[in-house]
Amino acid sequence: MILKKLYLKNFRAYPEIEFDFNEKMNVIIGKNDIGKSTVLDALEIFLNNDIVKIDISDFNVFASEKFMTIGCVFDIDKTKEYIIDTIPTNLKKEFLLNKNGELEIHQTWDCSKNKLSASSLKVNLIANYPINHKKILPILKIEDLKKELNQYSSELDIESIKKNTSSEIRKAIYSVTDTVDLEEKSISLVKDNGKKIWESLRKELPLYNLFQSDRLNKDSDKEVQEPLKAITKTAINEVIDQLDEIKKIIEEKAIQIGKDTIEKLEEMNPEIAKVLNPDIKNKAWDTLFSFSFKSDDGIPVNKRGSGIRRLILLNYFRAEAERQNTSNKNIIYAIEEPETSQHPNHQELLIKALIELSQKDKNQLFITTHTPEIAKIVKDENLIFIENVDGNPKINKSDSKLNEIAKTLGIMPYLSKLVVCVEGEFDIKFITNINQAVEEFRSIIDLKEKNISIIPLHGGNLKNWVERNYLQDSNVVEFHIYDRDSNSGRNAEQYKKQHDEINDRDDDSVCLLTNKREIENYIPRALIETEFCIDCSSISDWDEEDIPTYISNKTSLNEKTVKEILNGRLARQITKVQLEELNAFEEIKSWFKQIKAKFE
Repeated sequence: MILKKLYLKNFRAYPEIEFDFNEKMNVIIGKNDIGKSTVLDALEIFLNNDIVKIDISDFNVFASEKFMTIGCVFDIDKTKEYIIDTIPTNLKKEFLLNKNGELEIHQTWDCSKNKLSASSLKVNLIANYPINHKKILPILKIEDLKKELNQYSSELDIESIKKNTSSEIRKAIYSVTDTVDLEEKSISLVKDNGKKIWESLRKELPLYNLFQSDRLNKDSDKEVQEPLKAITKTAINEVIDQLDEIKKIIEEKAIQIGKDTIEKLEEMNPEIAKVLNPDIKNKAWDTLFSFSFKSDDGIPVNKRGSGIRRLILLNYFRAEAERQNTSNKNIIYAIEEPETSQHPNHQELLIKALIELSQKDKNQLFITTHTPEIAKIVKDENLIFIENVDGNPKINKSDSKLNEIAKTLGIMPYLSKLVVCVEGEFDIKFITNINQAVEEFRSIIDLKEKNISIIPLHGGNLKNWVERNYLQDSNVVEFHIYDRDSNSGRNAEQYKKQHDEINDRDDDSVCLLTNKREIENYIPRALIETEFCIDCSSISDWDEEDIPTYISNKTSLNEKTVKEILNGRLARQITKVQLEELNAFEEIKSWFKQIKAKFE
């Protein structure tokens, strides 16, 4: 299941609002106290009600209606079968999806009293249900379904239908009734079969991990506990099917032993025996295990500085970015102000890890932030901008959204008067490393000393950046350099259009395409052969070869790792002589000369 929407009504500062989410990455931006954290808290309440628990204080005091609602909409696999009673069945065929074919569930709390209780909560499923059915079949008990079935005795061979299976009865009724005219209905999931449906669906909801930025200053500090709890939850989720099988066996055995005990009791005291029934309760699996880090110096992790604790959190995300999600569930990572208490170098690593994490299969990311560094490198469809309109928080969806975000975050002051735009993180590594490695380049302009901003634009975002010319009113000059991508199939010269658009501007911006196929073609053959222990003599045209793919095929390394090595430690070893042998020295020298000219 992928979270598509969040609906809030009378919840904290929101009278009523609906958020649309990107299936991969969502960056929530706005001024302090506008309601960014409220979005993450609402999801925590809906999916867990653990780190953040619902309270009467969450009720919007200005609301005229005495209730508050948190609703979530999920995109589901419509071919998958879910157990809503005893037999797996299809939600679409059971008419349990909304008019858009999505799973929509609302949790609503009665706020008419001074505090909330268990009975305050109502859970409802919004379903596009056949208009001719006065009763909602999936929530009926089997006895009531049989009564409904008997009404169609003239149209169905009732004797041939399995009347001990609710799904078979519903299937039979749907087959002879008009299911063309539909209307959205709110179906209660609080009692009887409705409750069973909710219990079954809850098991399929995404695993939600919330990481907050505030510090509690106690031994169970969230900055430590949240990643540790997440580690436990993630590990358990990997083997949840096996654990549930064990739980089922234990429950069956315990109930049987209980029944045997009652039978024996009946021989001695029938009156007591007849009022007893076996009842077994169990705790959630993640409450049975705890995970922690031990320190050899005797200082508990929770007693260390906030920066160190957040550093643990940073590397949890980095590890998660590389880990394969082998469970059946989607995982949502919700991170409040991930840049908090981090050195700028660590922020760069964190941003990279979070982007990689969001791009992995079954992962979805939510971030609240005040730093422009995150906002600058994601696509505009990943940005959710909340602003105050007439005293209420609203989502800005206008064409001027990006300009307003720039003002809110102060993006312009963070940029130097020159910004270098490249395709991705590996290009940044190559340019900065070779600038420091070759004295002639560093003497032209020292990128590190001048603190020149280099922005990775990442494919689709690159095209948006160029087409919308985000910095046109900022007096910031742009220097773009992209791979030529010659002989690369469908991606050949894929940024030629953007190259021409930038160079046609009436400002001082400029765009270059590399003479060679891509950045990796500027790494000398000798360095590659030594590093990877391979023979590259079969490459006839070094300028046009797909170097990362070639190395990956020759080794057991994936292309991402290869690019990391090429643009990392190998780029730092390049010499002027090697570049001259590649007929690349003068070309790269011209890059830095133009960067210097634009900077000055």
